[in-house]
Amino acid sequence: MVAGTSANWYAEEINRLSSVFHGLLKKVPEMIPLLDSLRRYCLNDTTFDETDFRRVIHEVLEVTPNMKRLKLNLPFQVVGQTSRTATVLLATALACLAKRPEEHEVLQTMVLDHVSDTTLIDICHNPMDIINAITTFSGLKHLILSIKRQESLPSKQSSFSNNLWFLIEKAIPLESLCLIGWNIKRDINTRRHCHNVSYNNWTMRSLPFSRDISDKLTHLRNLELKRIDIDPQIFVNLITQIAPTLKELYLNQVYLKIRAPQHLSRGLDLWIGNIGRKKEETCWVAEELRAIPELKLDILRATGIGYDDFLPTPDPEYPTYDLEDRTNQSRSFDHRFVLAVLSGPDPDPNQEIHAQGLDGTNSPIPPLTAESVPIKSTPELTLRDRATFDAETFQRNHNSTSEFKRCIDGLFVNHNERALKELQNIITVADRGMNMLSAEIERARMEGELVRDGG
Repeated sequence: MVAGTSANWYAEEINRLSSVFHGLLKKVPEMIPLLDSLRRYCLNDTTFDETDFRRVIHEVLEVTPNMKRLKLNLPFQVVGQTSRTATVLLATALACLAKRPEEHEVLQTMVLDHVSDTTLIDICHNPMDIINAITTFSGLKHLILSIKRQESLPSKQSSFSNNLWFLIEKAIPLESLCLIGWNIKRDINTRRHCHNVSYNNWTMRSLPFSRDISDKLTHLRNLELKRIDIDPQIFVNLITQIAPTLKELYLNQVYLKIRAPQHLSRGLDLWIGNIGRKKEETCWVAEELRAIPELKLDILRATGIGYDDFLPTPDPEYPTYDLEDRTNQSRSFDHRFVLAVLSGPDPDPNQEIHAQGLDGTNSPIPPLTAESVPIKSTPELTLRDRATFDAETFQRNHNSTSEFKRCIDGLFVNHNERALKELQNIITVADRGMNMLSAEIERARMEGELVRDGG
């Protein structure tokens, strides 16, 4: 059975957008009816309020006693972060779910879209809301969380980390977990990214994990991380704690946070590594995962993994990091990582190897170089070949973690064409307005520079 809500706009956000675009309305007249029409999707007295939302959710749950799956789309706030509409909607939904009669089926699958760190902190700091959340999470076997980060203060980041994993660990029977982050889809041809932001904002864009859950999630078999950044040692710690039961691991556009100011002394953390001399504190993820004795993966797949570098210029000693295939086989970085974890690292091309001759003496074999290793022409990979390492390709036929986000009931996709067309129209008009706004800002900046130069 399916239960859920459609995304709503914030009334405060519409007002702010109106103020932002006020000077451009003559150039983009479509913005006037667009902004007015968006108000009908807002939670307010003239459309529907919290009471109406609670009543509808309660009525739906009352007539669906066999409902085991729920998908809830919370509003995605684009401008500002002061609105608490999403908190109200999530708290209301959790209250209704927690008060279902005992004879009703236990909720086993939940998909929560656009859960902000602000909303999660608010929920966990309200005694009644946290009780309802624990009750709702306690029976989950499958959980998909789409997260939005906006709190940059270190205290808020710490609170979000504790609250996020506190709720997840309450799902004791949890078998599959999918955490979807806040990054837009990146070009996988560029594996190193640098955002040139402050350190607090840089750490905010990272999946936190600092709890001991080793004796909590004892049924977790499948984990997917998608469009997130994460510290390499935190990632290894997470996998280590859930290793005894983990069988399937999917990494889709996961970026390691590297070269933070306080970590420069520990060396260059890498996905694969196997370049240069490794320092004791350095984290080479593939090597660390292979060293976890309890980790016995049946499936490991990766798509678009890379690096989120704090420093603007590449590492001076290893400017290409471990991104190049030094065996000249032209394998993708994802492919090489999967092989490094499951089969071990490639032989070091700079290492001298000795071979025993017929007379019993050892003769050195020159190290491999780019010139000495013939370049293998790699034909275009078939879908079957790609499915042996690529997460997106593999999950087209086997998806044990995030399929419910696309299709909550296993039969119908979670959207309709009319809604998609209307959303596309909104995006198209708003995009025109944003482009013109950017052009106005750039024009004003250029005029300011000309005035300064002339002065």
